[in-house]
Amino acid sequence: MKYMKYCLLIILVLITILPIGCLSGGVIHNAEKLVEAKDYSGAIEVYQSIISTKPGTANARKAQLAIGKLYIEHMNQSDKGIDTYEAVIAEAPTSDEAAEARYRLGSHSFHKQDYDTAQLHFETIVNQFSHLKLSQNAQLMLAKSFEKAEKFEHAVEVYDNFANRYPQSKRAPQALKNKAQIQHKFLKDVDGAIQTLQLLIRKYSKSKGAESDIKDAKKVLMEANLSPFGFGAYPEVPADYPIQEQIWDNATPEHELLVRVEVKLWKQGIKTKGAMFGENGLVYPTISGVIYVKWVTIEEGDTNLVGRRYPGRVMGDGETAKKWFSLYLDKQRFERTDIKNDPKVSGITVYELPDGGIDPYKFLDLPKYRK
Repeated sequence: MKYMKYCLLIILVLITILPIGCLSGGVIHNAEKLVEAKDYSGAIEVYQSIISTKPGTANARKAQLAIGKLYIEHMNQSDKGIDTYEAVIAEAPTSDEAAEARYRLGSHSFHKQDYDTAQLHFETIVNQFSHLKLSQNAQLMLAKSFEKAEKFEHAVEVYDNFANRYPQSKRAPQALKNKAQIQHKFLKDVDGAIQTLQLLIRKYSKSKGAESDIKDAKKVLMEANLSPFGFGAYPEVPADYPIQEQIWDNATPEHELLVRVEVKLWKQGIKTKGAMFGENGLVYPTISGVIYVKWVTIEEGDTNLVGRRYPGRVMGDGETAKKWFSLYLDKQRFERTDIKNDPKVSGITVYELPDGGIDPYKFLDLPKYRK
């Protein structure tokens, strides 16, 4: 008997609750239809019915937000809209709806060029509602408000805080670019702007969606003849170097280091055909007459082969390697035992890896790249 009464009680509660939920969704739908029909007064009456039937609830506050938006964006009654938003804040200052109300008030003040008021609202959201995604938008709007108000030091600080707080955000690269532009244009902090742009490139060069910001940052630095990777000014390129245009348009710091090594070698009279990094971080330039070989010794198996060596890896100039194979390898596989490589005879210098590599940072006297 008690079980039956308990089940009946649950059914009664569900019957009581379900119509209210359905009614709320239906009422909101009706209000939205009225807005589409531009019957703004009618929509406000519908929203007011939600406020009257559900006072103090999140639904009631959302209805107030909708009313405030109608007053400001459609009915040209900003004062009433502002009053409505402020009522939401006064009623439930820590609610998500209060954060939304503050954001809308801040945006309204921003467009009215009342930047001080806008800053108060955006800063409150950043400080008190950091758990909401809305806080990210508010922080960027706060930075823009400072920028518009010509409070450039504050704008730089907020953009920097945003990039540090939300490094994974798709808008973090833009925040750093904005920071650099203010540093350069308004604060005349050229060194600071350079460091910011280099940081942008280091952190986001491989991030999807940051391509435009990276391109702009590289362009600024290259126009100033500066490496985007923190390697300083670009060296002068010899007039007879085979590549002259876009020589420093390198996608990675490794690419730039290779080019710098080649340019320096070229100045020293060593005509390179390219260069590559070894697994050890050393640079192996491609030079006619030079190859780099990693030998592998056979330790077991066929007794006729045990103790013999074969090149497990060959790096360097292709034509030189082909000539060396034909001269010093048995059937181009194993090291010949009846003849030894003599650079004076063949003109081929063979370095046994890892020999022959160049430490690019020592060779170029550069600070190591910090990822």
